Amino acid sequence: MGGEMSLRTFLAELEKNNPTEFLRIREPVALDYEISALAMEMDRRKRSPVLLFDNVQGSSFPVLANLFASRRNFAAALGIGEEVLIEDLARRSDQVIEPVLSKTGAVQEVVHRNDAADLGKLPIMVHFAEDAGRYITNAIVIAKDPDSGVRNASFHRMQVKGPRRLGTSLHSRRHLWNYVERNDAKDQPTPILIVIGAHPLFTFGGLWKGPINVDEYAVIGGLMGRGLDMVPALTVPLEAPAHAEIVIEGHILPKLREPEGPFAEFTGYASERSTQHVIEVTAITHRRDAIYHDIVPGISEEHTLLLAVPQEARLLRTLRQHYQNVTKVAYPKSGTCRMHAYIAMKNPAPGQAKNAAAVALGDDLSLKMVVVVDDDVEVLDDSDVLWAMCTRMQADDDISVIRNAMGAILDPSNRGGLTAKMIVDATRPAGHFPQRHTFPAQAVARARELMTRI
Repeated sequence: MGGEMSLRTFLAELEKNNPTEFLRIREPVALDYEISALAMEMDRRKRSPVLLFDNVQGSSFPVLANLFASRRNFAAALGIGEEVLIEDLARRSDQVIEPVLSKTGAVQEVVHRNDAADLGKLPIMVHFAEDAGRYITNAIVIAKDPDSGVRNASFHRMQVKGPRRLGTSLHSRRHLWNYVERNDAKDQPTPILIVIGAHPLFTFGGLWKGPINVDEYAVIGGLMGRGLDMVPALTVPLEAPAHAEIVIEGHILPKLREPEGPFAEFTGYASERSTQHVIEVTAITHRRDAIYHDIVPGISEEHTLLLAVPQEARLLRTLRQHYQNVTKVAYPKSGTCRMHAYIAMKNPAPGQAKNAAAVALGDDLSLKMVVVVDDDVEVLDDSDVLWAMCTRMQADDDISVIRNAMGAILDPSNRGGLTAKMIVDATRPAGHFPQRHTFPAQAVARARELMTRI
Protein backbone atom coordinates (compact mmCIF):
# COMPACT_ATOMS: atom_id res chain seq x y z
CA MET A 1 0.00 0.00 0.00
CA GLY A 2 2.91 2.35 0.55
CA GLY A 3 3.21 5.01 3.21
CA GLU A 4 0.60 7.37 4.55
CA MET A 5 -0.83 9.89 2.08
CA SER A 6 -1.86 12.85 4.17
CA LEU A 7 -1.68 16.61 4.37
CA ARG A 8 1.35 16.45 6.68
CA THR A 9 3.33 14.06 4.47
CA PHE A 10 2.70 16.37 1.52
CA LEU A 11 3.77 19.44 3.53
CA ALA A 12 6.97 17.68 4.57
CA GLU A 13 7.78 17.02 0.90
CA LEU A 14 7.08 20.63 -0.06
CA GLU A 15 9.24 22.04 2.73
CA LYS A 16 12.09 19.69 1.82
CA ASN A 17 11.96 20.21 -1.95
CA ASN A 18 11.17 23.93 -2.11
CA PRO A 19 11.98 25.56 1.24
CA THR A 20 11.93 29.11 -0.13
CA GLU A 21 8.24 28.67 -0.98
CA PHE A 22 7.33 27.30 2.45
CA LEU A 23 7.12 29.95 5.16
CA ARG A 24 6.81 29.06 8.83
CA ILE A 25 5.52 32.15 10.60
CA ARG A 26 6.39 32.06 14.29
CA GLU A 27 5.39 35.62 15.13
CA PRO A 28 2.06 35.82 16.96
CA VAL A 29 -0.89 36.56 14.68
CA ALA A 30 -4.50 37.31 15.52
CA LEU A 31 -7.01 34.67 14.47
CA ASP A 32 -9.38 37.13 12.84
CA TYR A 33 -8.41 39.00 9.64
CA GLU A 34 -4.59 38.87 9.94
CA ILE A 35 -4.05 35.47 8.30
CA SER A 36 -6.34 36.25 5.38
CA ALA A 37 -4.91 39.78 5.06
CA LEU A 38 -1.36 38.38 4.81
CA ALA A 39 -2.39 35.86 2.15
CA MET A 40 -4.07 38.60 0.11
CA GLU A 41 -0.99 40.80 0.47
CA MET A 42 1.08 37.92 -0.92
CA ASP A 43 -1.30 37.82 -3.89
CA ARG A 44 -0.83 41.53 -4.50
CA ARG A 45 2.94 41.07 -4.53
CA LYS A 46 2.67 38.10 -6.92
CA ARG A 47 4.04 35.71 -4.33
CA SER A 48 2.54 32.30 -3.58
CA PRO A 49 4.36 30.59 -0.69
CA VAL A 50 2.68 28.09 1.60
CA LEU A 51 1.99 29.81 4.93
CA LEU A 52 2.13 27.82 8.18
CA PHE A 53 1.30 29.87 11.27
CA ASP A 54 2.75 28.30 14.43
CA ASN A 55 1.60 30.96 16.89
CA VAL A 56 -2.07 31.83 16.38
CA GLN A 57 -3.38 33.77 19.35
CA GLY A 58 -5.99 31.87 21.35
CA SER A 59 -5.37 28.54 19.60
CA SER A 60 -3.25 25.48 20.24
CA PHE A 61 -3.59 24.44 16.57
CA PRO A 62 -1.15 25.61 13.89
CA VAL A 63 -2.98 27.11 10.91
CA LEU A 64 -2.10 26.38 7.28
CA ALA A 65 -3.02 28.77 4.47
CA ASN A 66 -2.11 29.44 0.83
CA LEU A 67 -1.42 25.79 0.03
CA PHE A 68 -3.16 25.98 -3.35
CA ALA A 69 -2.04 29.47 -4.36
CA SER A 70 0.21 28.12 -7.14
CA ARG A 71 -0.16 25.60 -9.93
CA ARG A 72 3.26 24.38 -8.84
CA ASN A 73 1.75 22.81 -5.71
CA PHE A 74 -1.12 21.24 -7.65
CA ALA A 75 1.47 19.56 -9.87
CA ALA A 76 3.57 18.51 -6.87
CA ALA A 77 0.54 16.73 -5.39
CA LEU A 78 0.28 14.66 -8.56
CA GLY A 79 4.04 14.13 -8.76
CA ILE A 80 4.30 15.67 -12.23
CA GLY A 81 5.55 18.78 -14.00
CA GLU A 82 3.42 21.90 -14.08
CA GLU A 83 3.30 21.85 -17.88
CA VAL A 84 1.24 18.62 -17.94
CA LEU A 85 -0.94 19.38 -14.91
CA ILE A 86 -4.31 19.69 -16.64
CA GLU A 87 -3.68 16.78 -19.04
CA ASP A 88 -2.73 14.47 -16.16
CA LEU A 89 -5.60 15.54 -13.93
CA ALA A 90 -8.06 15.00 -16.79
CA ARG A 91 -6.69 11.50 -17.34
CA ARG A 92 -6.76 10.52 -13.67
CA SER A 93 -10.30 11.85 -13.23
CA ASP A 94 -11.55 8.93 -15.34
CA GLN A 95 -9.99 6.31 -13.04
CA VAL A 96 -11.57 4.75 -9.94
CA ILE A 97 -10.03 2.65 -7.16
CA GLU A 98 -12.22 1.44 -4.30
CA PRO A 99 -11.42 2.67 -0.76
CA VAL A 100 -9.95 0.47 1.97
CA LEU A 101 -11.65 0.23 5.39
CA SER A 102 -9.55 0.02 8.56
CA LYS A 103 -10.63 -0.23 12.20
CA THR A 104 -8.61 2.75 13.45
CA GLY A 105 -6.95 5.83 12.03
CA ALA A 106 -4.91 8.83 13.15
CA VAL A 107 -7.87 11.17 12.60
CA GLN A 108 -9.52 9.62 15.68
CA GLU A 109 -6.57 9.95 18.08
CA VAL A 110 -8.54 12.64 19.95
CA VAL A 111 -12.33 12.32 20.24
CA HIS A 112 -14.91 14.83 21.50
CA ARG A 113 -18.54 13.65 21.49
CA ASN A 114 -21.82 15.44 22.04
CA ASP A 115 -21.45 18.45 24.39
CA ALA A 116 -17.65 18.04 24.47
CA ALA A 117 -17.60 18.65 20.71
CA ASP A 118 -17.04 22.40 20.89
CA LEU A 119 -16.38 24.22 17.61
CA GLY A 120 -14.94 27.10 19.64
CA LYS A 121 -11.83 25.02 20.30
CA LEU A 122 -10.90 25.09 16.60
CA PRO A 123 -9.16 28.16 15.10
CA ILE A 124 -12.14 29.08 12.94
CA MET A 125 -11.67 32.66 11.85
CA VAL A 126 -13.36 35.76 10.49
CA HIS A 127 -11.71 36.40 7.12
CA PHE A 128 -13.22 39.67 5.84
CA ALA A 129 -15.01 42.57 7.48
CA GLU A 130 -18.19 41.82 5.50
CA ASP A 131 -18.45 38.17 6.64
CA ALA A 132 -21.35 37.31 8.93
CA GLY A 133 -19.07 35.55 11.40
CA ARG A 134 -16.51 32.78 11.73
CA TYR A 135 -16.35 30.43 8.74
CA ILE A 136 -14.82 27.04 8.03
CA THR A 137 -13.72 27.53 4.44
CA ASN A 138 -11.90 24.26 3.79
CA ALA A 139 -14.94 22.12 4.58
CA ILE A 140 -15.19 19.01 2.40
CA VAL A 141 -18.59 17.50 3.17
CA ILE A 142 -18.97 13.72 2.91
CA ALA A 143 -22.47 12.27 2.57
CA LYS A 144 -24.16 9.17 1.15
CA ASP A 145 -26.95 8.90 -1.37
CA PRO A 146 -29.92 7.90 0.85
CA ASP A 147 -31.00 5.26 -1.68
CA SER A 148 -27.86 3.88 -3.32
CA GLY A 149 -25.30 4.51 -0.55
CA VAL A 150 -22.86 6.07 -3.05
CA ARG A 151 -20.55 8.60 -1.35
CA ASN A 152 -20.27 12.23 -2.38
CA ALA A 153 -17.53 14.75 -1.49
CA SER A 154 -18.15 18.47 -2.00
CA PHE A 155 -17.05 21.87 -0.71
CA HIS A 156 -19.48 24.06 1.24
CA ARG A 157 -18.88 27.12 3.40
CA MET A 158 -19.71 26.69 7.11
CA GLN A 159 -20.72 29.54 9.41
CA VAL A 160 -20.33 28.89 13.14
CA LYS A 161 -23.68 29.47 14.88
CA GLY A 162 -22.85 27.96 18.26
CA PRO A 163 -20.61 25.37 19.96
CA ARG A 164 -22.37 22.53 18.09
CA ARG A 165 -24.23 24.35 15.33
CA LEU A 166 -23.26 25.41 11.81
CA GLY A 167 -25.05 27.16 8.99
CA THR A 168 -24.27 26.29 5.38
CA SER A 169 -25.37 26.98 1.82
CA LEU A 170 -25.91 24.26 -0.79
CA HIS A 171 -26.39 26.79 -3.58
CA SER A 172 -24.53 24.69 -6.15
CA ARG A 173 -27.64 22.47 -6.00
CA ARG A 174 -25.79 19.33 -7.02
CA HIS A 175 -25.59 15.92 -5.39
CA LEU A 176 -25.64 16.89 -1.70
CA TRP A 177 -28.61 19.17 -2.36
CA ASN A 178 -30.36 16.22 -4.00
CA TYR A 179 -29.67 13.97 -0.99
CA VAL A 180 -30.99 16.55 1.46
CA GLU A 181 -34.13 17.16 -0.60
CA ARG A 182 -34.94 13.44 -0.55
CA ASN A 183 -34.28 13.17 3.18
CA ASP A 184 -36.32 16.32 3.87
CA ALA A 185 -39.29 14.72 2.10
CA LYS A 186 -39.11 11.91 4.69
CA ASP A 187 -38.42 14.37 7.55
CA GLN A 188 -35.06 12.67 8.11
CA PRO A 189 -31.68 14.30 8.86
CA THR A 190 -28.78 13.88 6.43
CA PRO A 191 -25.67 12.40 8.12
CA ILE A 192 -22.46 14.16 7.10
CA LEU A 193 -18.77 14.44 7.83
CA ILE A 194 -16.82 17.68 7.43
CA VAL A 195 -13.18 16.96 6.57
CA ILE A 196 -10.63 19.69 7.35
CA GLY A 197 -7.06 19.01 6.27
CA ALA A 198 -6.37 16.07 3.95
CA HIS A 199 -3.94 15.19 1.18
CA PRO A 200 -4.40 17.58 -1.77
CA LEU A 201 -5.65 14.72 -3.96
CA PHE A 202 -8.53 14.25 -1.51
CA THR A 203 -9.22 17.96 -1.93
CA PHE A 204 -9.25 17.54 -5.71
CA GLY A 205 -11.83 14.79 -5.24
CA GLY A 206 -14.04 17.23 -3.35
CA LEU A 207 -14.01 19.44 -6.46
CA TRP A 208 -14.71 16.63 -8.94
CA LYS A 209 -17.95 16.86 -10.90
CA GLY A 210 -19.46 13.74 -12.41
CA PRO A 211 -22.52 11.48 -12.48
CA ILE A 212 -24.53 11.05 -9.28
CA ASN A 213 -24.04 7.26 -9.35
CA VAL A 214 -20.22 7.38 -9.04
CA ASP A 215 -18.70 6.91 -5.57
CA GLU A 216 -16.34 9.84 -5.07
CA TYR A 217 -14.15 8.00 -2.57
CA ALA A 218 -13.34 5.70 -5.53
CA VAL A 219 -12.60 8.79 -7.66
CA ILE A 220 -10.23 10.03 -4.95
CA GLY A 221 -8.56 6.61 -5.01
CA GLY A 222 -8.11 6.97 -8.76
CA LEU A 223 -6.44 10.35 -8.27
CA MET A 224 -4.18 8.89 -5.57
CA GLY A 225 -3.36 5.76 -7.53
CA ARG A 226 -4.39 3.64 -4.52
CA GLY A 227 -7.44 2.98 -2.38
CA LEU A 228 -8.31 5.74 0.09
CA ASP A 229 -7.71 4.60 3.68
CA MET A 230 -10.88 5.17 5.72
CA VAL A 231 -12.27 4.40 9.18
CA PRO A 232 -15.86 4.17 10.46
CA ALA A 233 -17.17 7.44 11.87
CA LEU A 234 -18.20 7.35 15.52
CA THR A 235 -21.66 8.95 15.57
CA VAL A 236 -22.93 8.81 11.96
CA PRO A 237 -23.11 5.92 9.41
CA LEU A 238 -20.24 7.17 7.26
CA GLU A 239 -16.52 6.55 6.75
CA ALA A 240 -13.86 9.17 7.46
CA PRO A 241 -10.48 9.50 5.69
CA ALA A 242 -8.14 7.79 8.13
CA HIS A 243 -5.24 10.23 7.78
CA ALA A 244 -7.15 13.52 7.80
CA GLU A 245 -6.26 16.20 10.35
CA ILE A 246 -9.76 17.02 11.64
CA VAL A 247 -13.24 15.56 11.04
CA ILE A 248 -16.52 17.02 12.28
CA GLU A 249 -19.45 14.58 12.45
CA GLY A 250 -23.07 15.67 12.38
CA HIS A 251 -26.37 15.98 10.53
CA ILE A 252 -28.01 18.48 8.20
CA LEU A 253 -31.32 18.97 9.99
CA PRO A 254 -34.50 18.35 7.98
CA LYS A 255 -36.58 21.31 6.78
CA LEU A 256 -34.93 23.75 9.21
CA ARG A 257 -33.61 27.00 7.77
CA GLU A 258 -31.76 29.85 9.50
CA PRO A 259 -30.07 33.01 8.13
CA GLU A 260 -26.51 32.36 6.91
CA GLY A 261 -24.11 34.87 5.36
CA PRO A 262 -23.06 37.22 3.92
CA PHE A 263 -19.74 35.64 2.99
CA ALA A 264 -16.80 36.69 0.79
CA GLU A 265 -17.20 34.65 -2.39
CA PHE A 266 -14.97 34.03 -5.42
CA THR A 267 -16.59 36.92 -7.28
CA GLY A 268 -14.83 39.41 -5.00
CA TYR A 269 -18.16 40.39 -3.43
CA ALA A 270 -19.86 39.51 -0.16
CA SER A 271 -22.66 37.17 -1.18
CA GLU A 272 -25.94 37.06 0.71
CA ARG A 273 -27.30 34.15 -1.32
CA SER A 274 -27.80 31.06 0.80
CA THR A 275 -29.98 27.97 1.07
CA GLN A 276 -29.76 28.49 4.86
CA HIS A 277 -29.33 24.85 5.87
CA VAL A 278 -28.48 24.01 9.49
CA ILE A 279 -26.02 21.41 10.81
CA GLU A 280 -25.96 19.87 14.29
CA VAL A 281 -22.53 18.60 15.35
CA THR A 282 -22.35 15.23 17.13
CA ALA A 283 -18.56 14.73 17.37
CA ILE A 284 -15.19 16.26 16.54
CA THR A 285 -12.18 13.99 16.04
CA HIS A 286 -8.63 14.96 15.18
CA ARG A 287 -4.99 13.99 15.28
CA ARG A 288 -3.10 14.77 18.50
CA ASP A 289 -1.06 17.49 16.80
CA ALA A 290 -3.65 18.43 14.18
CA ILE A 291 -3.04 21.15 11.60
CA TYR A 292 -6.03 23.38 10.83
CA HIS A 293 -6.10 23.99 7.08
CA ASP A 294 -7.84 27.22 6.08
CA ILE A 295 -8.57 28.44 2.55
CA VAL A 296 -8.69 32.22 2.32
CA PRO A 297 -12.02 32.88 0.58
CA GLY A 298 -13.03 35.73 -1.71
CA ILE A 299 -10.97 36.31 -4.82
CA SER A 300 -7.72 35.06 -3.29
CA GLU A 301 -5.30 33.22 -5.55
CA GLU A 302 -5.82 30.00 -3.60
CA HIS A 303 -9.62 30.08 -3.70
CA THR A 304 -9.80 30.91 -7.40
CA LEU A 305 -7.15 28.38 -8.47
CA LEU A 306 -9.05 25.68 -6.60
CA LEU A 307 -12.00 26.54 -8.80
CA ALA A 308 -9.97 26.76 -11.99
CA VAL A 309 -7.67 23.75 -12.06
CA PRO A 310 -10.20 20.91 -11.63
CA GLN A 311 -12.65 22.64 -13.96
CA GLU A 312 -9.95 23.08 -16.61
CA ALA A 313 -9.34 19.33 -16.48
CA ARG A 314 -13.06 18.61 -16.73
CA LEU A 315 -13.58 20.99 -19.65
CA LEU A 316 -10.53 19.68 -21.52
CA ARG A 317 -11.87 16.13 -21.20
CA THR A 318 -15.33 17.22 -22.40
CA LEU A 319 -14.07 19.23 -25.36
CA ARG A 320 -11.80 16.45 -26.58
CA GLN A 321 -14.76 14.12 -26.83
CA HIS A 322 -15.82 16.37 -29.73
CA TYR A 323 -12.62 18.08 -30.94
CA GLN A 324 -9.27 16.32 -30.75
CA ASN A 325 -7.52 19.51 -31.87
CA VAL A 326 -8.23 21.29 -28.56
CA THR A 327 -4.76 21.71 -27.07
CA LYS A 328 -5.32 23.66 -23.87
CA VAL A 329 -7.97 25.38 -21.74
CA ALA A 330 -7.78 27.96 -18.96
CA TYR A 331 -10.11 29.68 -16.52
CA PRO A 332 -8.41 33.07 -15.99
CA LYS A 333 -8.26 34.97 -12.71
CA SER A 334 -9.62 38.02 -14.53
CA GLY A 335 -12.86 36.05 -14.97
CA THR A 336 -12.87 34.91 -11.31
CA CYS A 337 -11.52 31.53 -12.50
CA ARG A 338 -15.16 30.57 -12.93
CA MET A 339 -17.02 32.76 -15.43
CA HIS A 340 -14.55 33.14 -18.33
CA ALA A 341 -12.74 30.38 -20.22
CA TYR A 342 -10.04 30.41 -22.88
CA ILE A 343 -9.70 27.52 -25.36
CA ALA A 344 -6.71 26.91 -27.65
CA MET A 345 -7.20 24.87 -30.84
CA LYS A 346 -4.75 23.62 -33.48
CA ASN A 347 -5.77 24.59 -37.01
CA PRO A 348 -9.50 24.92 -36.33
CA ALA A 349 -11.75 24.51 -39.36
CA PRO A 350 -14.00 27.46 -40.28
CA GLY A 351 -16.76 27.72 -37.67
CA GLN A 352 -15.19 25.10 -35.40
CA ALA A 353 -14.08 27.65 -32.80
CA LYS A 354 -17.67 28.78 -32.26
CA ASN A 355 -18.86 25.18 -32.01
CA ALA A 356 -16.23 24.38 -29.37
CA ALA A 357 -17.19 27.48 -27.40
CA ALA A 358 -20.85 26.43 -27.53
CA VAL A 359 -19.91 23.02 -26.07
CA ALA A 360 -18.08 24.78 -23.22
CA LEU A 361 -21.06 27.02 -22.47
CA GLY A 362 -23.36 24.01 -22.42
CA ASP A 363 -21.04 22.05 -20.15
CA ASP A 364 -20.53 24.77 -17.53
CA LEU A 365 -23.50 27.05 -16.83
CA SER A 366 -21.30 29.43 -14.81
CA LEU A 367 -19.44 30.54 -17.93
CA LYS A 368 -20.34 33.98 -19.32
CA MET A 369 -17.58 34.36 -21.91
CA VAL A 370 -15.53 31.87 -23.92
CA VAL A 371 -12.60 33.05 -26.05
CA VAL A 372 -11.14 30.62 -28.60
CA VAL A 373 -7.58 31.17 -29.87
CA ASP A 374 -5.01 29.33 -31.95
CA ASP A 375 -2.49 27.04 -30.31
CA ASP A 376 0.31 29.61 -30.67
CA VAL A 377 -1.43 31.70 -27.97
CA GLU A 378 -0.71 30.97 -24.28
CA VAL A 379 -4.13 30.71 -22.63
CA LEU A 380 -2.61 31.02 -19.15
CA ASP A 381 -1.45 34.53 -20.10
CA ASP A 382 -4.27 37.09 -20.20
CA SER A 383 -2.16 39.54 -22.20
CA ASP A 384 -1.49 36.96 -24.92
CA VAL A 385 -5.21 36.20 -25.25
CA LEU A 386 -6.03 39.91 -25.39
CA TRP A 387 -3.33 40.31 -28.07
CA ALA A 388 -5.06 37.64 -30.15
CA MET A 389 -8.40 39.39 -29.69
CA CYS A 390 -6.81 42.68 -30.74
CA THR A 391 -5.08 41.39 -33.87
CA ARG A 392 -7.20 38.44 -35.10
CA MET A 393 -10.79 39.40 -34.28
CA GLN A 394 -13.38 41.72 -35.83
CA ALA A 395 -16.27 42.33 -33.45
CA ASP A 396 -19.02 42.41 -36.09
CA ASP A 397 -18.20 38.89 -37.33
CA ASP A 398 -16.35 37.18 -34.48
CA ILE A 399 -18.51 37.89 -31.41
CA SER A 400 -21.75 35.98 -30.75
CA VAL A 401 -24.12 36.78 -27.87
CA ILE A 402 -26.70 34.41 -26.39
CA ARG A 403 -29.33 36.22 -24.35
CA ASN A 404 -31.21 35.02 -21.26
CA ALA A 405 -29.28 31.81 -20.60
CA MET A 406 -28.95 30.17 -17.19
CA GLY A 407 -25.93 31.53 -15.34
CA ALA A 408 -24.01 31.45 -12.07
CA ILE A 409 -26.20 32.12 -9.04
CA LEU A 410 -23.33 33.98 -7.34
CA ASP A 411 -22.78 36.34 -10.28
CA PRO A 412 -23.88 39.69 -8.80
CA SER A 413 -24.88 40.96 -12.25
CA ASN A 414 -27.24 38.09 -13.11
CA ARG A 415 -30.91 38.88 -13.69
CA GLY A 416 -33.02 36.41 -11.78
CA GLY A 417 -30.56 33.61 -12.47
CA LEU A 418 -30.31 34.54 -16.17
CA THR A 419 -27.32 36.03 -17.95
CA ALA A 420 -25.99 36.79 -21.42
CA LYS A 421 -23.25 34.53 -22.80
CA MET A 422 -20.55 35.68 -25.21
CA ILE A 423 -18.45 33.68 -27.67
CA VAL A 424 -15.31 35.34 -29.03
CA ASP A 425 -13.57 33.74 -32.00
CA ALA A 426 -10.03 35.13 -31.83
CA THR A 427 -8.49 32.53 -34.13
CA ARG A 428 -6.64 33.51 -37.31
CA PRO A 429 -9.00 34.38 -40.17
CA ALA A 430 -9.11 31.91 -43.07
CA GLY A 431 -6.86 32.56 -46.03
CA HIS A 432 -3.57 34.42 -46.09
CA PHE A 433 -2.67 35.95 -42.70
CA PRO A 434 0.65 37.28 -41.33
CA GLN A 435 2.85 34.92 -39.33
CA ARG A 436 3.61 35.64 -35.69
CA HIS A 437 7.31 36.22 -35.15
CA THR A 438 9.12 33.33 -33.45
CA PHE A 439 12.56 31.99 -32.49
CA PRO A 440 14.21 28.69 -33.45
CA ALA A 441 13.54 26.07 -30.77
CA GLN A 442 17.28 25.74 -30.09
CA ALA A 443 17.56 29.44 -29.26
CA VAL A 444 14.61 29.25 -26.86
CA ALA A 445 16.11 26.21 -25.10
CA ARG A 446 19.46 28.00 -24.79
CA ALA A 447 17.82 31.12 -23.36
CA ARG A 448 15.97 29.07 -20.75
CA GLU A 449 19.17 27.30 -19.79
CA LEU A 450 20.93 30.65 -19.33
CA MET A 451 18.06 31.92 -17.18
CA THR A 452 18.82 29.21 -14.62
CA ARG A 453 22.29 30.70 -14.05
CA ILE A 454 21.85 34.47 -14.29
